[in-house]
Amino acid sequence: MADLFALILAGGASSRFWPLCGDEHPKYLFKPDGEHSLLQLAYLRALACTDAARILVVTGAAQARRITHALPELPASNLLVEPARRDTAAAITLGVREVSRRAPNAHLLVLPSDQLLEPHQALQQGIAAARARGDFAEFIHLFAVTPTRPEGGFGYIEAGDEVAQGLRTVLSFREKPGEEAARQLMENRRYFWNAGCFLFDIRAFDRELAHHLPSHSSRLRPVGDGMMDLAAYEELEPISIDFGLLERCKALRAIALAADFDDIGTWDALLSRLEKAGKPPRAALSVSGSRNSVVADGGELVGICGDSDLLVVVNGKRVLVLKRGMGQGVKEIARLSGEA
Repeated sequence: MADLFALILAGGASSRFWPLCGDEHPKYLFKPDGEHSLLQLAYLRALACTDAARILVVTGAAQARRITHALPELPASNLLVEPARRDTAAAITLGVREVSRRAPNAHLLVLPSDQLLEPHQALQQGIAAARARGDFAEFIHLFAVTPTRPEGGFGYIEAGDEVAQGLRTVLSFREKPGEEAARQLMENRRYFWNAGCFLFDIRAFDRELAHHLPSHSSRLRPVGDGMMDLAAYEELEPISIDFGLLERCKALRAIALAADFDDIGTWDALLSRLEKAGKPPRAALSVSGSRNSVVADGGELVGICGDSDLLVVVNGKRVLVLKRGMGQGVKEIARLSGEA
């Protein structure tokens, strides 16, 4: 069987974690268990599926140094630096081109750096089952997880018929449907959380990319000494892999995983995980009936009177006071601040 490589996506502005966002505070360095960063957990997830020498990380120039410090075991040649931010379609294509240079017939596992997916065995088993099929190279595979709560901020996959145990067709996508619609989706057993991970033969990816994103396919090819044409990269349309390719692609399969999944995309999600791990941020000073309020640990002395269930985050002159459950609104605060 072809070699399996893993590509970890580590970048983005993390605007839902304002005021700790941007290149100085990438969310993949947050520690949802109080000990390991999301990036370290993603690396361990990849390491459970393939050898360390075949794990690559793609990031932007502004965050490359942080990746090096967070993952000292990662070889310098396995850190791919984008010349410009052009969203996930370009980042994944950059990884595919490098893997293709090393092993033209390889299979590639793509993992985000800002989520939890446990246990590792569930991912291993799903990958093995998909790769064992004779028609594996014909499809791009997504990973689907059974919802455990009506999460309106996640993406959903509508799965069709089962073509093998744990492997299903893909009918449609629903992105961030809102809590009420998410409750309805939970009642329909065809809908799964979209884990945002992908698995494919790199030749299948190249085929679909050429069909659906020809500008990426033609521009993101090595030139001369094998390096990318930086000017061509900067001219690319910024577009996600979901909108640019997957939602247009018919050659899709969903790998259903029995796993604990969480997209650590908001302060609510991070706080919930820290509390579950028994390592919440420190409590605020509370009086007048206030309760259950915390402060992201930065050394500030914060007191709260007359309200409850608040998270206070202080970063220099930027202060966020967040009512629990309203984490999706922080992105708009970041936009209004001019920092999104």
